[in-house]
Amino acid sequence: MCSLNAIKIVYSMPTHDAFLMAEEGKIKLEIKGIRASVGGYFGGYYEVDIDFQSRKLKWDHLSIGAEEHYEKTIKQITLDKFIDELKMLDLLNWKTKYIESGICDGTQWSLEIIRDGRNINKYGDNKFPDNWDQFCNLIKKISGKSFE
Repeated sequence: MCSLNAIKIVYSMPTHDAFLMAEEGKIKLEIKGIRASVGGYFGGYYEVDIDFQSRKLKWDHLSIGAEEHYEKTIKQITLDKFIDELKMLDLLNWKTKYIESGICDGTQWSLEIIRDGRNINKYGDNKFPDNWDQFCNLIKKISGKSFE
């Protein structure tokens, strides 16, 4: 027997249009959160993990001889606004990798989009997507901590 209330579940990498269709209830996207890191040897590494379902945010800064850890629960309205702003950055359409060859050291970054199915991973080495600075500012805004 078929249900009249069935919707399509998208398991591949969704586009901006897919986000709009999900908001209309035409398809279901299973994005559960994001995990991101950025840094280099001399400045240390920043890591953030945001779970959209529990609304938990974990932030860490790891550097030579020092570690800082911070956690908080995000208000639902703040999380909803954050997700809307992420959609505008079109993270899902970033290339898988951004590599600047010929540089031995520098800044590395990674982004993992956590889903029910296969997670989506993006990363870079001394090269960034065009709207990387806006992404870092969003992380800084929601965490209240540096992410650069």
